[in-house]
This record gives sequence, structure tokens and C-alpha cells, in this order.
Amino acid sequence: MSRDNQIKALKTLRNQPIDEPAADAMRKRQKRSEAARVFIPEPQDYARREACLLDPERFLRTYFPSIFYNDFAAHHKRMIQAIYDRAWTGGDKAIAAPRGDGKTQVAIGMTIYCFHATPIRFPVLIASTSAKAKKLFDQVKSKYENEAKFPAFFADFPEVTACVKGLEGAPQRAAKQHHNNMPTRIVWSQNLVVMPRAKVGWDTNAIGGKRLVYFGLDTAIRGEGYEEDRPDLAIVDDPETREVAFSPTAKYGNIEAMIDGDVAGLSGPDKRMARVVITTLQNSYSYSATVTDPAKKPAFSGERYGQLSSYPDRMDLWDEYIAMRQADQANGDRDGQNALQFYLNNQNQMQAGSVISNPHRFVATNNEHGNPVEIDALQAFFNRVSDWGWDAVLAELQNDPREEDKPETTGLTAGIVASRMSGRVKLQLPTAPHKVTVGIDIGKYKLDWVKVAFEGNAVGTIVDHGEWAVSGTAKGSSEQFVERAIFDALQELRSQLVGNGAPDLVFVDAGAWPTAIYEFVRSAGLPFVACKGSDLNRMQFSGENTRTRQFFDGVRADIDPVSKVRLFKIDAPHWKEQVHQRFLTPTFNDLMQFNDGALSLWSTSDPKEHLQFATQIVAEELTTELTDKGLKKIWKLHSKDNHKLDATSLALAAAGCLGVRVIPREKKPQDRPKMETRKQEPNRFRQRQGGWIPKRRY
Repeated sequence: MSRDNQIKALKTLRNQPIDEPAADAMRKRQKRSEAARVFIPEPQDYARREACLLDPERFLRTYFPSIFYNDFAAHHKRMIQAIYDRAWTGGDKAIAAPRGDGKTQVAIGMTIYCFHATPIRFPVLIASTSAKAKKLFDQVKSKYENEAKFPAFFADFPEVTACVKGLEGAPQRAAKQHHNNMPTRIVWSQNLVVMPRAKVGWDTNAIGGKRLVYFGLDTAIRGEGYEEDRPDLAIVDDPETREVAFSPTAKYGNIEAMIDGDVAGLSGPDKRMARVVITTLQNSYSYSATVTDPAKKPAFSGERYGQLSSYPDRMDLWDEYIAMRQADQANGDRDGQNALQFYLNNQNQMQAGSVISNPHRFVATNNEHGNPVEIDALQAFFNRVSDWGWDAVLAELQNDPREEDKPETTGLTAGIVASRMSGRVKLQLPTAPHKVTVGIDIGKYKLDWVKVAFEGNAVGTIVDHGEWAVSGTAKGSSEQFVERAIFDALQELRSQLVGNGAPDLVFVDAGAWPTAIYEFVRSAGLPFVACKGSDLNRMQFSGENTRTRQFFDGVRADIDPVSKVRLFKIDAPHWKEQVHQRFLTPTFNDLMQFNDGALSLWSTSDPKEHLQFATQIVAEELTTELTDKGLKKIWKLHSKDNHKLDATSLALAAAGCLGVRVIPREKKPQDRPKMETRKQEPNRFRQRQGGWIPKRRY
């Protein structure tokens, strides 16, 4: 367009009326855009920032001085180094440190350090419960939000802190935030953090897009992916509550299974998840005790640190101190001033030989009388002995608990169950002669079933298991409706079970919904039969013994007088114990042959595939308790989700009715060394007829 035409066009536009609504909308858009624009200044002290990024201890001390104001003890240094090493090279590590000595703050501080100084892109914070994990997550976020408390950190990492500040406490504003006309794509929600993407020259570690989530070990952990990234570092802080640590084996065994299965699987099938467990022991048999013991969990290279590295030479003086402190407290002096004076008078003798790991751990304040509560960490340690008792101190301050008697149980854990794999793929049956049985546990909303193939000397392989939905049932459904829905679900499941290698015998639980089960077994016929779980005291059938009655190991069968169907009554405690004992049996012997009576699952490379099944197998636990009638075996329920245990026990009971049982192998007699025979010398004693013992006459 020529210059004259341009001038004419401008004059024409100038004379046209202005579209006020459009102009107002444009002004508002510009205003909103300006409000969403974030300005990112340069770091306040770039040299300080770079020096701290090269040294994690310096990073923590410099940027969070209100938290890390004392020198790091040996266990603090090892925790810092453990997270640093795993962030760079991967692998697992477990460290036990004294309770209340800053483990959690190290975990939080090192999570932030890993964001800015390591290649880690997706750390995950894990704690014993979701509530505790959420606190860890929120404390990480607070370091980026609190400019007044952490001014140096706020000023040296503006590529994140400026963007967080720009949200002004409203996470929903993140969607429109931009820097240099490019969206930052920050997410700062209650459950997810995604670091902002802002092109700045000094961010050499490319923090943009890095993520943070959290999980509690009291809930299911599912795979967590975000775009192309999956978690690559799990920091586990105190994995078990006191209730779990002191519970029977199944509960803390489940923690082990979750960390080895769910947590390890967060990184995906083709990557290895780095894991660091930071904990404190509560007893000698909990998960924390297991994971920090290199003999039990060598992959984690466990280390344990105590507050007292070496005990004083004069423990007799400390015994006297404890007695004096307790006497003072009994007389109303909670701080034990007489005991304190005794320590001051004998301080050199009472300190001799002792080595304290954290000399800053004591109450360095005065009481209401103006006297010091504690004068050093050694006195503080023995004050805890006086107040808590040796058992608690040895566990929670020394990480060296006494060897307690474990709950008297079989010792089966979900981890053991999931590890029992046969080397066969799913649905693969043995080539040798075999029997196949199925157990079906009936529920209102679903059917749980387990299929087992038996070969050789009662070697069982679980070739398939699953759940089948009972359609349409709800909380308010009538009993008649539920019975019909269960019948229909069984008809559908029957087609699948018969189609994938017909079983020889199927036990269907008729305990809760007998009408549906009796109708189903009448219509389906063999191999489907009805059964009810019971115990030895309630396995009797009413009426006289008949020719239709059969007796098996732990099972009795007869025609039910009401339904007129054959009903198998099984000794449920016996067969559940069989399930646990057979899973406790190692799958293979030293020659890689199946062990007699072993029970195993099909093999898989996915550590999570059998985890839910394994957890249900240990949902009940057999304990031996002393009662007024002597020792008694008692099944304790840890979770109502025990349906796979019930179904597996039914499958084993069915196999027992088919004659599957462990046959003890005859032991070969040991060759005895041949004894040298010698000529018998004549007996110089007179013998009486019939031997030396005379016959008694009556």
C-alpha cells in the first residue's frame, strides 16, 4: 500500500466510532495478564548459591539456619550423605538414628537440595501415615513460601520463590502465570508440586518441571506418573507407627511388602527406584529393625546410630544418680535438683569413658528456681533412662533394643508369600500327572477364587486367582435379590473356570448365602460342590451315620437333610494353617527341585502383581497363647480383606479330598561301622534258667 493510501486509511479509522465493550474487554485482559506476569530477579548472592549447591551440609546450614543451628552429629552426616549418594547413583540405604534428633528435618532439607543440585526429577516423600507424609510435603513447600523466616534461600533461588510468591496464596492463579510471555506451568496444590519453568541463565540444574508428591503407608500406593516423568527417589521417614511396630508379624510384614513392592514399582518396570529409609527402632523385630540389619536386608546396607557411642566407666555412679532423681521426683522435684548436684560433684568420674554423639541434645534452660534443667547431653541421656526406662532408651535413643520374645506366630509375611514363585507362567499346568482344584469364597459384592494345580508329593502351584463381580448388589438389596445375583455370578464364573483347564474339584463356600450355592451346585453338577467352614467341634452331621457319609483329612461330607445336596464341612482352622505352613516352605531345595508340600505362585517380573493376594493371605495370623486351659492356637484377624486366604484354604481342602497329601519320605538308615567281633569268653557267673530276674509267683 502506498503512503498516500495509508494516510487515507488512518484518517478513515480515526473518524470511526470506538467499540467501547471491546476496548473494555481488551483493557481487562491486559490487566489480568499484567497481574499474572511474574518478575524473576537474579539471585542475591550467586557465589553463595553455587558454593552451597556443591556442599549439602553447607546448603542446609546456610539457608535454614533456624533449623540447623548446631553442628551435625555423625548420624546427621550419614543421613545427608545417604540421600546425596542415592540421588546421584541410585540404590537403597537405611539408617536408624535417635528419636527426636532431627531426622525429619534432614529429610525435608535434603529433598529441597536434591531439587536444585542433583539430577533427581521426581522425589516422593513417604511416612507411616498419609497425615504424617502430608506434613513433610507441606514443610517442603513452606521453605519456598516463608520469605521472612528463610530470607537467604528466598533471595538466592528466585526462579522458584518469585513464582510461588506471585501466586499470593492462591494456587488456582498458577494456570495463567507467565514469565517473559511464556507460561511457567507451576503447580502448587495440596497434593502435587510442579516446579515453574522459567528461562533464566543461572538455573543450571533445570529445575523447571520437577515434581513432588507424598504417600502414607497406611493407604494403597499406586503408580504415580506425570507426563513423561515417574518418581525416581523415595525418602521414607519413620515407616511404622508404634501400633504397627508392636503388632504381630502380618502388620509390619505388610510395611516391608509395600516398600519392596509398591514403592519400588513407582519408577516403572524399566527403571530402578532409589530408596532411603530413615527411622528409629522401637523393638528388635519390627520392619525398622529388619531394614537396618545388613544380615536381613543386605540391599539397604543398614546402619544404626545411638546417642551414646560409648558408656561411662562408672555406671555404678549413674545407677545412684537415677535412684536420687527418682526419689527427688517422688518428693515433688520434677527436675531432680539433688541428683543434679550429685552429678556436679562427681562430674569427671561420671563422664570418664563416655562418648556422646550429639553433645547439643539437652535442655539448656533454667527451671522456675533459676537452676539449669540439664547441663549436658550425657546427663540428659541418663535422665531419659530414669524417666523412660532402659528398654525405651535402648530402642529409641540407642537403636539397640533388647531381644524381646516375638509374638508366637508362624512368622509368615506378605513379602514371603509374594516371593514364592514356581518358575511357570500364569495358567501353565504341570506336565507331570496332576490334580487341579478351585476354592471360591462368596461375598455380597464379589466372588474371590483361587485355582491350584497339585503334582508330585503335594506340590501346589497357584496358576490363577481373581475376583468376579456380583452385579447389581447394594447395601439395601434384599436377601432374595442378593442370592439371585450370586447365582448369576457363579454361572458366569463357571464358564471361565471350566474353559481354562477344567478343575477336578471346586469347593464353593455356602456359609453366608446357602440358597444360591445349593441351587448352583444342583444345576452345575460336578466338579462343583458346596462346602461350609467349621471346626472340629462343629463338623458333626445330625442323625445316624449313613452310607452316604464320607470322612477325609479335615473334611466330612454327607447329604444335607434340608437342601438334599452333598455338603462338605471343612475344618477351616486346619486348612488355613496348611496354607500358611506351605507358603513358609521354600519353593525349591538346593537341587532346584520342588520341596514336598510347597505352595507357590506363578512367576512374574512385576513386584506388585502378587502383593494384594499376599496381603490377604496374611490378613489372619495363627498365634499360640497361654490360657487357663493351657496353650491354645488362636486365629487373629488383622484385616477383613481375607478372602484369598479363605479361597486358598478351600482349594487345599478340596485337594485333600482327592487324596493329595504330603507323604513322609523314608529316611535311609545310616551305615553303621562294623564292630570287631571277638570270641566270647565263658561266663564265670552261674546263670539261672530264664535269666537273672526271677519270675514272680502269685
